Amino acid sequence: MTVQTLNSPHVMNFVCFLTFVTFIVVFGLIIWEKIPRMYLALFGAVFVVALGVFDITQAIAVVNWETIGFLLGMLLLIEILAESGFFRWVSLVLARALKYQPLKILIFFPVLSFILSAFINSITVMVFLSVITYELSKLLKFDLLPVIVSEVVLSNIGGAATLVGDPPNIILGTVLGFGFIDFLVHNAPIAIIAGGAAICVSYMMNRNKFARLHPHVELEEIKNIVPRSQITNHYLLKCGLTGITVALILLIGKPLFERLGIPVHISTASLLPAFAILTFGGKKIYRHHFIRRIDSESLLFFIGLFILIGALEKRFIIQASVNYLASLFTTSGGFISSIFWGSSIFSAFVDNVPLAMAMSYVIKQSVMDRIVPAAGILVWATSLGVDLGGTLTPIGASSNVVAYSYLEKNGIKVSWGRWLRLALPQGIIALVISYLGILIKLHLNFF
Repeated sequence: MTVQTLNSPHVMNFVCFLTFVTFIVVFGLIIWEKIPRMYLALFGAVFVVALGVFDITQAIAVVNWETIGFLLGMLLLIEILAESGFFRWVSLVLARALKYQPLKILIFFPVLSFILSAFINSITVMVFLSVITYELSKLLKFDLLPVIVSEVVLSNIGGAATLVGDPPNIILGTVLGFGFIDFLVHNAPIAIIAGGAAICVSYMMNRNKFARLHPHVELEEIKNIVPRSQITNHYLLKCGLTGITVALILLIGKPLFERLGIPVHISTASLLPAFAILTFGGKKIYRHHFIRRIDSESLLFFIGLFILIGALEKRFIIQASVNYLASLFTTSGGFISSIFWGSSIFSAFVDNVPLAMAMSYVIKQSVMDRIVPAAGILVWATSLGVDLGGTLTPIGASSNVVAYSYLEKNGIKVSWGRWLRLALPQGIIALVISYLGILIKLHLNFF
C-alpha cells in the first residue's frame, strides 16, 4: 500500500482537518482539567462519528474491549480488597516491622509502593499509602513530603514493571498483543534497577532529616495501633485475595494454558474471578454493591479515547505523524530515542492514558512502515518513557494527583518548586537508566 502523507488529497480535506482539530482541542481541555475528562473524550467520540469519519458500528468496533474488560475486572477486585482493609493492614505491618524508624520508613514504604504498584492500580496504592504515611508522620513527627514523593515516584516505576501495573501498559499490551510475561521479562529488570537508583537518590537527599526519631514522639501511643484491627471484613479479604491470585495465575500461565488448548484472554483473566465473586459471593458481597462503586468514569473515558484516536488512524493522521518523525530520524536508534524522550516529556505534563493510546497507533504504523525492526522495542521504550516521565511533576500521573490532592485536603500546602526539587532527581536518574536499558536491548536485538 502506498503511504499517504499530509499532502495527499485523501488526507487534506475538511473532515480530516476537523478530526485533527477535535483531537487537539479535546487533548488540550484534558490538560486544562476544568471539564471532566470523561465528558471530553465522549464528546470527541460522538463528534467524529457525527462528522462521518465512521458510523456508530465502526466506532464500536474501534474500541479495544480487551482493555475495557480487563480494567473492569481489576477495578472490581481491587475495590473488594480495599473494602476489607487489606491495604491499611499491609502498611501498618510494615511500619511495625521497621520499628517505626523514620529512616527505614523513608526507604521501605517506597519499596512497598513499587511492589504493590507492579500488580495493583497505582491510584489505589497511593490512596492507602498516603493515608498511612500521613498518620505515621503525625505520630512520628517527620516531614511527610519526601516520603510521599518517593512513594509516588516508586509507584510509577513499579507500575512500569508489569502489564497490570499501570493503565498505559494495559493499553499497549492489549492493543499490540503483548502479555504479562513479556512485560515481566523486558520491563521489570530495568524498572527494578531504576527504582533502586531512585531510592538511593532519595536516601542521599533526606538521610540527615530522617536519621533520628523526633524527641517529642510518644512511642507507646503508636504501639497501641494494632495492624490486625485494620482488617474490617475477613470474608472480603479472602474473596479479594483469591480473585487477585486467580487473575495472576491466568495471566502468567496464559502461554501454558493456550498450549493445552485452553484459550485465555486478558480481559477474562480479571473478569472471570471478579464476576464469580460478585455472583456467588452471597449477601456478604451483594450488600456492598461493588459494581456501583467502580470507577466507571475512567472506563467511559477509555472508550471515548479509543474512538477519537481511531478516527485519527482512519484519516491517516497517525500515519502522517509517523512519516514526519521518520523523516527527522533516519535510524532506528534515533527514532526510538525520540519516542522514549518525547513520551517522557509529554507525560510529565499531560495524562499518560491518552498519550499511551495515541502511541499504540504510532507503534503499529512504525512497524508497518519498517521504521523499526519490531514492535517490541517501541513498546518497551514507550511504556518506560510514559510511566517514568509521569514521576516528574505533581500532575504527571493519576497517582501523583491522588497524593497531591490528599496533602492539600489535609491542609498541607505543597509548592510545585518543592515537589520538583524532590521528584526531579529521582525521576531523571530513573529515566536515564531506563534509556540505557533500551539502547542495550536494541544493540543486543533483545526485544
